[in-house]
This record gives sequence, structure tokens and C-alpha cells, in this order.
Amino acid sequence: MGLFKKNTENYTNNPYEDDFDNGFTTDEVVDDGFSSDVQPVPAEPEVFAPAAPALKIVNPKEYKDAIEIANLLINGNTILLNIESIAKEQAIRLLDYLNGAVHVAGGIMTKVSKTTIVIAPKNVDVSSIQDMVSGD
Repeated sequence: MGLFKKNTENYTNNPYEDDFDNGFTTDEVVDDGFSSDVQPVPAEPEVFAPAAPALKIVNPKEYKDAIEIANLLINGNTILLNIESIAKEQAIRLLDYLNGAVHVAGGIMTKVSKTTIVIAPKNVDVSSIQDMVSGD
């Protein structure tokens, strides 16, 4: 009563079996590129560290100098910022921008005189710079 008829043919004796020779045998060794003779990875080339961070004295003229000053801080430099030659409005904007950069870098910004600010990255002691600038 079923729609499908049971197939009783034996497929083990396929007369076309010899026509499908793919060229591989079970005894053949194939080089897959992952041999057990793995060569060690060469050591990375020696990378020279940038120059040691230093004290940079900066006299900005415009607000747009803020990016360069922030980059000095990010590169680990301590900055002695003299803002006497910049307009008051631009100085305020510059200091706001640098205050954000100092916050992100985890550094410190401290005023040492009316127009001089020390900006330092984290883990830098600025007390000697403050003493030197203030004349103590």
C-alpha cells in the first residue's frame, strides 16, 4: 500500500567503480604545510624606544596649539606652559581643552604663577618644577 517501492538492488558491485580514480591512495603522504618540524618564529625586531620624556617649554599663540600641547602630554612629556602671549578668550579655551586632555591622560595641571602652568603626565613629581618657577 506504500507509495515507495523497496529497493533491493545491491550497490556494492558497481560496474563503474574503476572509472573514478582520483589519484589518492591511503599510503600516500600529503604535505599539508603543517609538518611536525615547525620552525620557531623569529624574534621580533628590536624596537628602539622614543627619546626619554622631557620638560617642554611652550608659548602658545592661538587656541589651535592645544592639540600639539596635548600630544606632548600623551607622549609622556612634562609641559611648562606660558600663556602670557595669547589672548584671554583663547587662553581660556586652550586651558579648558588641556584640562580635558590631562583628565583623560590621568595627569596633573597646576598653576605656578599668573601666566605659567605646569602640565605633567601621571607618576611625575612636579614639586621641583613648581619650586623652580616660583623662586622658592
